[in-house]
Amino acid sequence: MISVRYILLSVLLVLVNGCSTNKALESRFAPLQTKNPDEIKTEVSPTVETPKNTSEVKLPDNFPKEIPIYAQAKLVSVDGKQTNWTSSDPLNLITEYYQQELIAQKWTISQKEDNLIIATKPDSNESMKLSLTPRNGETEFTLSYESAAGIMANPVIPENNNTLPSSISKVNESSSSLDELVRLNIISSTEKLNPYQPITRREYARWLVKVNNLLYADVNSKLIRLANPQSKPIFTDIAQNDPDFAIIQGLAEAGLIPSTLTQDSNAITFKPDTPLTREDLIMWKLPLDFRQKLPNATLDTIKETWGFQDAAKIKPQTWRQLYVDWQNGEESNIRRGFGYITLFQPQKPVTYEETARILSIFGYQGDIRNLQDVKN
Repeated sequence: MISVRYILLSVLLVLVNGCSTNKALESRFAPLQTKNPDEIKTEVSPTVETPKNTSEVKLPDNFPKEIPIYAQAKLVSVDGKQTNWTSSDPLNLITEYYQQELIAQKWTISQKEDNLIIATKPDSNESMKLSLTPRNGETEFTLSYESAAGIMANPVIPENNNTLPSSISKVNESSSSLDELVRLNIISSTEKLNPYQPITRREYARWLVKVNNLLYADVNSKLIRLANPQSKPIFTDIAQNDPDFAIIQGLAEAGLIPSTLTQDSNAITFKPDTPLTREDLIMWKLPLDFRQKLPNATLDTIKETWGFQDAAKIKPQTWRQLYVDWQNGEESNIRRGFGYITLFQPQKPVTYEETARILSIFGYQGDIRNLQDVKN
């Protein structure tokens, strides 16, 4: 009996000892514990994404449809009648786009600078102002619109926008070259010209002959002779009854403009009412400055002298004229007409203002004649 009790006692001692050292067993029999709320918050931390603002900036409903939109620009913000944009395109490309589009849509450009354009739309009484700023490899620009009275009240514009005697809008001092053409009756005093509108090939031919013959009235050998009104037309679109037939035909007969007489098979038509390009302006004018046989020039010559980035786009027929023009220093047509440029843009239309600046001086390397020296 005693031995049986001894055995049972020994078994109980073994069991108690095992429970005190077996944590897993203790946990099974331990009472359930309530977790601290702070511990629960720390333990449970689901990831919640902040919703992104996917709203796209849009033009206001009252944005004038007449104002062109640059397709390669992104609308950044709208503040009333002011819209802010950004584009990876260079400033001059955007400016050129707006200048051409506004002219094509019959806007009147009252002020144009490298980074500013102000224009009005007479038939809709709208005005717009475009200001551009290059920043961090991109172009930021602001396009604001207003009633015609709103923007034009800007003090940048002359207070009195009266017309000159020639009815050329005097928006800034740059129209002084046009004033000279009016003073000397190269342009009729009744003509109404916007300095920033493109000049046509017809008008340039007329101005070129008139200015040359006025400046060299005392040098018979330097005059451009008008063609016989009865001459057989060289161009199929300039008939004998055309008001500028004698002038345009005279330029062709003198070999000063491309035609079938200069073995240019593509110059069958003159296209009198299309805008004059920079390339044609230099090609027609330079021989009247140089008055000698033009030297040979290559594409590399143009790249090494002018350094134009787009030299490859210039027609080979113009290389010689451009090379001689570069040799004329500060009196070169390009420097006087277009200022400092690294892109020639040969097919870009030339404005009345640019044309007037270029025609104000004829000559080469010191032998210069200036319209300002001509008396009425």
